[in-house]
Amino acid sequence: MSAFSRMLLVYDGTREARAALERCSQLSLALSAPVDVVAIVDTESANAQCGGLLSDVAFTHIEEHARNALNDAVSQLADIGIAANGYVKFGRIAEVVTRHAQSFNPDLIVLGHRARAKRPAWWSERPAHVDLAERLRGSTIVTVTLASD
Repeated sequence: MSAFSRMLLVYDGTREARAALERCSQLSLALSAPVDVVAIVDTESANAQCGGLLSDVAFTHIEEHARNALNDAVSQLADIGIAANGYVKFGRIAEVVTRHAQSFNPDLIVLGHRARAKRPAWWSERPAHVDLAERLRGSTIVTVTLASD
């Protein structure tokens, strides 16, 4: 039996997430590990970006996008023989992944990341994998990075 028995994939359908899905599927097949796929609806960030005026229609659209991305990821994993469970969760990515990890105890967490363009650090949020590394000390986090455009 493999040292890794359960994996968690953070997925939102972006290029980075698709690259993470590919890496996660390779690892899952090699380790014979089932995968929990989490799609996160981060309405807090979306609400902040629109000045606190996130409409019900926009909220529904964000949630629908997350559900569609989740279904695609779970289907792709199932098509290649990987047991996968999908979850739509609400909140900030670091908080959601931390809660899921504490509840389901994944041995490996996989997420995508785009390297930041050269701009001041104050201009954007900290990368999720940095927050996760601080919150989930001792967890194995695989960050699949794509170069910035």
